[in-house]
Amino acid sequence: MAKIKQFFNSIGTWLGNILNKIGKFFGKILRPIKEFLAKIGTWLGNILNKIGKFFGKILRPIKEFLAKIFRPVTNLFDKISNWVKDHIQYRKRQAIWGIIFVLPLMIGFIYFFFIPFVTTVIYSFSFVDTTTNKVTWIGLANYKYIFTQHASFLEELVASILEIALDVPIILIFSLLMAVILNTKFKARGLVRGIFFMPVIFNSQAIDVAMSASTSLQGAIDATTQDLFAMMFSLEEFFLNANIPSTFVGYLTGAVQKIYEIVSFSGVQILIFLSGIQSVPKHLYEAAKIEGATQYEIFWKITFPMVSPLMLTAAVYTVVDAFLRSPILKLLKDHDKPGTISQFEHLSYYGVHAAMSWVYALAVLLVLGIVMLILSRMVFYYDE
Repeated sequence: MAKIKQFFNSIGTWLGNILNKIGKFFGKILRPIKEFLAKIGTWLGNILNKIGKFFGKILRPIKEFLAKIFRPVTNLFDKISNWVKDHIQYRKRQAIWGIIFVLPLMIGFIYFFFIPFVTTVIYSFSFVDTTTNKVTWIGLANYKYIFTQHASFLEELVASILEIALDVPIILIFSLLMAVILNTKFKARGLVRGIFFMPVIFNSQAIDVAMSASTSLQGAIDATTQDLFAMMFSLEEFFLNANIPSTFVGYLTGAVQKIYEIVSFSGVQILIFLSGIQSVPKHLYEAAKIEGATQYEIFWKITFPMVSPLMLTAAVYTVVDAFLRSPILKLLKDHDKPGTISQFEHLSYYGVHAAMSWVYALAVLLVLGIVMLILSRMVFYYDE
C-alpha cells in the first residue's frame, strides 16, 4: 500500500510540474498581448476623454445660451405655479388638471363627431354643389325624394327592420341556450367555446366584402342550407299539418333557413351571457338543489333572472350589429348604381344621402328604444 501511495504521489507531482510549466509558457506568450490591449485601452480612453472635452467646450456656450432663453420661461412657470397654489384651492386645481386631460377627447369629439353631425343635418336640407362647394337650402325636398321617388331606399329600410325583428329574438334565445350549455362541464369545452367565437373573428369587414362580392359562394351556402333541410323533411308542411298558425310557421322556417347566419352572429352574445352565468352566486344554486329544484326550475328561477340585465346589453349589441350589416349602408356607398343619384334636377348626391343617413339613424334609435322598452320590463336586479 505504501508503494501504491508513493506511486500516485509521484504522478501527481509530475502532473503538477507539467501544468506549472504550461502555465508559465502561456503566461510569457499572453503577457505581451495583455500589455498591448492595456495600451490600446488607455489610448482609446484618452481619445474619448479629449473628444468629450472638445464637445464640452462646443456645447457649453449652446447650453448657456439655451439656459438664458428658457430661464425667464422657467421663472414664469414657477411664478404661475406658486400663484395657483396660493390662490386656487386643491380641488379646483384637480378639476383644472382633469379638464386638461379630457381636452384631447373633447377636441376629437368636436372635430370628428359634432362638426360632421351638424354638417350632415345641414346637407340633408340643402342642395350641395360639389364644383363650387355652395350649399343652398331646399327644405324637405331630399326627404320627399327618398320616400316617394327613390327606387329602393324605403323597401330596403322596411326589409332591414323586419329582418331585425326576426333575428334579434332568435339570436338572443340561441345565445342564452348555448351559454347555458357551454357553462356545463364536458370534455373539450374550451375548444367548443372557441369554435362558437370563431365566426366573430372571421366576420371581419374584409371577409364580409369578399363574400358579398362572391355571389357564387353565397349561393352555394344558401343552396347547401336549403338542400340539407329539404332532404330531412319539409319543415313548413310538417308544421302546417300540425295545425300550427301559418304566421308562426313562416317565422320558424325563416329562422331555420338562416341558421348559418344566426350561429355566425351569436358569438359575442354567447360570451356576454356566459360571463353573466359564471358570475351568478354559487350559494343560490346550492340552496335550490338542497330544496329539490330541478334543472328546469333552476334555469327559470335563478339563471334567467340573474342574467336578465345582460339580455338588455346583448339585445342592444344585436340591434346595432344588425343595422351595421344592413344593405342600406351599401346603398349609401354605391352612388353610381341604379336607384341612386349623383345629381338629379334640384337635388344632389350629398343632400339625398345625408337625408338617407338621418332617416336610417332615426330608424335605428326607434328600434333600439322599442327593444329597450320591452326588455326593461323583464330585467331583474339582484340588489333590489
